[in-house]
Amino acid sequence: MGVFSQRTHTIIPIENCMIQTEISQDIAKTIINFIKEKNISVYNEEKQTGLVRHIVIKVGKYTNQVMCILVVNSRNYNSPIDTELVDLLRRKYPEIKTIIKNINTQNTNVILGKENINIYGDGYIEDKLGEYTFKISPMSFYQVNPVQAEILYNTAIEAAKLSKEDVLFDLYCGIGTIGIFASRYVKQVYGIEIVPQAISDAIENAKINNIKNAEFIVGDVETAFDELINKKQIIPTAIIVDPPRKGLDDKTIQNILKIKPEKLVYISCNPATMVRDLAKMEEVYNISKIQPVDMFPFTKHVECVAVLNLVFFNY
Repeated sequence: MGVFSQRTHTIIPIENCMIQTEISQDIAKTIINFIKEKNISVYNEEKQTGLVRHIVIKVGKYTNQVMCILVVNSRNYNSPIDTELVDLLRRKYPEIKTIIKNINTQNTNVILGKENINIYGDGYIEDKLGEYTFKISPMSFYQVNPVQAEILYNTAIEAAKLSKEDVLFDLYCGIGTIGIFASRYVKQVYGIEIVPQAISDAIENAKINNIKNAEFIVGDVETAFDELINKKQIIPTAIIVDPPRKGLDDKTIQNILKIKPEKLVYISCNPATMVRDLAKMEEVYNISKIQPVDMFPFTKHVECVAVLNLVFFNY
């Protein structure tokens, strides 16, 4: 319902946001008006009091299915949110497939807590990317711009020059989007992601799309990747990494340099950490190409696809 004033947590109200869907803004305004009418308390960061912390709305671009997440500061409360608000939203917005109450009682700037309670629907929505259908849960990461996400994934897969002999590692795989997109081109896919619900979705997404050569593993990339290559002796010939803004950890970089996959693609939403990480690999890899993809129109942010090629030395 607003943006933070620079370097503060003071919220500046905004009526319209050019990079949000119209329906998500409309639903949010309906919820805010309901909160005001019913005199429901809003969370105060400094005092850590108040009920409603955040409104999170996910929209399936191609299915028009909508998920509404109400993040609250208490598990037990007497409030019309679970009944009257749900009825209002269901009547007004038939596109809403599920409404979830997320419990976040921590003193944190993390949006979502760890507990979700379905108060309407099945707790997930679906969307299509290319020819594939993806199940999306509250805790699962899904690109906010699906139109450009399809271009991003295809750009990364084409850049990797995959073949049917390749074993591909999809590090930070989320709900399995990149691995599933790439599955038709390779022998086997292994995806790693730390969020259990995202891996549950990835496994389900492989089933939905009849993908039989993909395995998804829940765990921190730093440890799960290490275990796959050093304990289970599963060595990839291709790796696609799509880390969060903080980039790659040193152990993962060291393991990549140890096994030296011939095909390595780095997808980044933060050019600064990408450049830092690429610098650590430049003795083993040449950066042959960096392709920006505009995932965030009207902002300064950009995703990049970096293509790395092994340096071959002649002695």
